[in-house]
Amino acid sequence: MRERVMLKLEQNRSLRHLVFWLIWVVGFTFIKSFGESMEVYLGWFSYYLITLPIFVAHTYLVAYLLVPYFLNKRFFLLFIALFLLLFYGFSVLELLLSNEFIYRWYQTGTDVPDNYLAPANVIMSGLGNLYIVLVFLAVRTIREWYHADTRSKELQHMELQQQMENAITRVQPHMLLYAIDHIDRMVAESSPDVTRAIALTSELLNEVMIYHEEKHKLFSGEIDLVRKLVVLVSLIRECKPDVEFFISGDPGQIKMPPMILFTLVDMIFRKFEGEPSLPELNIEASEYSDMITIQILYSGTRREEETMQECLQTMQQIESFYKGQVSMNIESHSYGCSVIIRNIDSSPANTIHPRADAINTPEQVIN
Repeated sequence: MRERVMLKLEQNRSLRHLVFWLIWVVGFTFIKSFGESMEVYLGWFSYYLITLPIFVAHTYLVAYLLVPYFLNKRFFLLFIALFLLLFYGFSVLELLLSNEFIYRWYQTGTDVPDNYLAPANVIMSGLGNLYIVLVFLAVRTIREWYHADTRSKELQHMELQQQMENAITRVQPHMLLYAIDHIDRMVAESSPDVTRAIALTSELLNEVMIYHEEKHKLFSGEIDLVRKLVVLVSLIRECKPDVEFFISGDPGQIKMPPMILFTLVDMIFRKFEGEPSLPELNIEASEYSDMITIQILYSGTRREEETMQECLQTMQQIESFYKGQVSMNIESHSYGCSVIIRNIDSSPANTIHPRADAINTPEQVIN
């Protein structure tokens, strides 16, 4: 309940200001009339309600006019002159209203002096009125500092998260663990290819990190990394993957987020870890359409719905990694599915997320 109220106050500026002034009226009424009769309490309550427009106008003119347009822009002399003018003018207005009307009609226990507009009285009254201006500015400053600190922490968190994602992408921990698990199995089985598998894994990780350090990452370099990944999987798996590449145009000119194809192929291999055979992959990359297509052709005992579900899960993971950078379409077939990836700048704008019944539909799109 308390969190909902605070959230509503934070979102509603008018309500926030209304609560501030209400607290000020009730609080100072209580302070002024503490220990007095109910008539005095009502008198001071009436005083603060009637003079409220004067205090509000004075406070807002200082907070939203003088401070941002004069003080923050270093017009110090003009700021001081206008500040003193408002200080003196609103003090006179408050004295006129309170002495000529409020104190005569409402019981506050305050006597009305004959020379209440004397400069000394005006200054003393203005100092008291200035208190609410300072309190308002202090609350506003604390709130802005709190939000600035919160935004700074959010930016730091986002930067740290981005650094972690970049580090994960550079190191490819899932691929590394996948390879290590199979190398452990090869060691246990005394496979003669263990040394070559270790060397190939090390070489691939090294080239992945070098690729990430390159200033201009060409998609052709990522295709080479995928080819080496296929060689590594062929070595460490008992069943060899059947992967074919169909490249049209200059692959170096294809604009895609770094490592998207590598990550997708790696995920597909790991998705079918428990299967006796790996699916056949046909990878098409076109410079002219600025898109890549991966056909996942599975001829095992797995049903079409299961294969489609694997495709959807893989797409959703890729989409979470590259959110806002690419659009992804999926087409189901009786023999598997096709994943189409387009650069977000060149993709249709009316892409949608898959529905819950995506398995039973021929084509789904993930944005």
